[in-house]
Amino acid sequence: MKTYLKALALAGTLLSLASAQGQVQRVTVALYEMGFKPGQLQLKAGVPAEITLRNAGKAAHEFQAYLNPKTAPKGESSWDAYLEQNTLWLGGKAQLEIGGRTMDASKWIEVMLKPGEQAVLRFTPVKKGNYELGCHLPGHYEAGMRGSVVVR
Repeated sequence: MKTYLKALALAGTLLSLASAQGQVQRVTVALYEMGFKPGQLQLKAGVPAEITLRNAGKAAHEFQAYLNPKTAPKGESSWDAYLEQNTLWLGGKAQLEIGGRTMDASKWIEVMLKPGEQAVLRFTPVKKGNYELGCHLPGHYEAGMRGSVVVR
């Protein structure tokens, strides 16, 4: 598994952003105990993105990407309200492919994956900024399951 995670980290490091319209920014992110590989992503606003998510861990994990809050919301309902306004893929005609089904993900604030499960999230980033990656299942974020996305 270490070789797999190193390969994913290298792929993320070598990811070149699409500069011409019509190209797709592709990246694969592994979710594991307790982190994301790669932990830092860069995307270009206005260029379609395709993020393949693979739960390489032994526990369920969620993928959330949202604008960094100035102050962290307190409580689950406050976080959900914040995420409904600040999730990376909202407004980008998002689709999620998981288990052979493609669904509209334009109102989803997270992607939940069971161990070994894979999903593909397709959207076009529309808002530039610094986003945080996080798994907010109990104890995961606090244990370091977080990262970043920069949209330029």
